Amino acid sequence: MGIGRWEFIVWQESTLMAEPVYIGPPNLQDDPVRTALDTLKEGFQIIGPDWRYVYVNPAAARHGRREVSGLIGKAMMGVYPGIDATPLFEVLQKCMEQRTSHILENHFTFPDGTTQWFELRIRPVPVGICIYSADIEHRKRRQPLGQRIRNLFRGSKTGG
Repeated sequence: MGIGRWEFIVWQESTLMAEPVYIGPPNLQDDPVRTALDTLKEGFQIIGPDWRYVYVNPAAARHGRREVSGLIGKAMMGVYPGIDATPLFEVLQKCMEQRTSHILENHFTFPDGTTQWFELRIRPVPVGICIYSADIEHRKRRQPLGQRIRNLFRGSKTGG
């Protein structure tokens, strides 16, 4: 099963100055932070430096039409074959290697041909990168066609 097609608009890019320190996967069992993350309606995931899923909340799994149990400990490339050849992966890799943060809109086409818009906020964290995803399909549907076309071609990028 392929991953479909990724399109996105880069909105903001910033660089963090601190050097990351890898401290291993967090212990998230019976933790109030995990409970908070698990109950968010937005997606939240942590990807380790080996591109394996360290943590995925139920909303992020739903965004990718997967089960949490089918993601944890698995490499992104194994779960979504071909993802490493997408523009989105280039952003993920830049965040992982250069420790930069990114905000982008991602228009994902699923293998069955359906599409979905998500806003992604990608940040470096000591154990790899975290990705916050929000379903923005309703907002994109309300946006006038002319504005959507301008946004696609503008692909604005700002420092911050």
